[in-house]
Amino acid sequence: MAVLHAQKTRDPLWQVQQVQKEDEVVRVRFRRRPFPSVLRGLRELPFRPDLVHGHFYDAAEATLLIARRLGVPYVLTEHSTLARPLSQLERRAFREAGRVMPVSRMLQAALESSGLEGRFEVVPNVVDLEHFTPSPRPGRSRLIAVTRMTPIKGVPDLLEALRLLKHRDWHCDLIGGGERLDEYKALASPLADRVTFHGELHRPEVAARLKEADLFVLASRLETFSVATVEAMACGVPVVATACGGPEELVGPEAGAIVPAGDPAALAEAVDRALSSRFDSEAIAREVAGRYSAEAVGARLRGVYESVLEKKDRREPPDKAPAE
Repeated sequence: MAVLHAQKTRDPLWQVQQVQKEDEVVRVRFRRRPFPSVLRGLRELPFRPDLVHGHFYDAAEATLLIARRLGVPYVLTEHSTLARPLSQLERRAFREAGRVMPVSRMLQAALESSGLEGRFEVVPNVVDLEHFTPSPRPGRSRLIAVTRMTPIKGVPDLLEALRLLKHRDWHCDLIGGGERLDEYKALASPLADRVTFHGELHRPEVAARLKEADLFVLASRLETFSVATVEAMACGVPVVATACGGPEELVGPEAGAIVPAGDPAALAEAVDRALSSRFDSEAIAREVAGRYSAEAVGARLRGVYESVLEKKDRREPPDKAPAE
């Protein structure tokens, strides 16, 4: 099976990048409309794709046009809620896609409530199990939060919850950058000896910090999935997270707790309780690997691809050549 991936980027107008995997995959990245350079670039493809897979609503229109030019079906993956109204052609792209794959049930509901129509099927994000692997918990009441320093991420709620903790001798590492980083550092000044802001870190550094942690804390107001939560669990770290969309589908009682968003007192109580509880880190990591590994998610994607291609084959006689 050969798949063409389309994704909007800030890089040059178009770029064809071949990725060697078990199945042949080629990525086309583009920056803006119109798409003459993208469509001309299709002539340089090293193979003829069976299917086009677009990512993010900004790529929906291009995915539709590329699939039409190639005469093949297409599918869309959506990772985020809509930040702007969609054009009629973009909405048509969702409606006519062989499958629309939001990364969570919460995101599917949000897309449907915004009036998008499509053949929806939830397929989650993949966790990087090369970097994020389980290790023994240090047992030092070490908390960690990996988040953007922006209002939607609820960092002030987290800092207030930390102030309310009854547990002693804890320390919290905050990883991530963003527009409010300096403001949140000032807000955390009364906790300066217990809270460390690390700013942006590379993936291996984030993984190393997670392996030193006893508990991951997420105070966000909105998450369509929360890759950071799954990465923490892949390291065997239990989680206390807010009910903000994605985490409710990720964290069960065996892996931590879910509390209402915007409630620092409830968050503090759950963190205190989690720090006094015992969790099976290996079981948490196994659950994540079974659901979000490249193999697990890849099998689900292959099933979607095969289903979409099978329906196309039923509509077209086997000897019918696709439109050029």
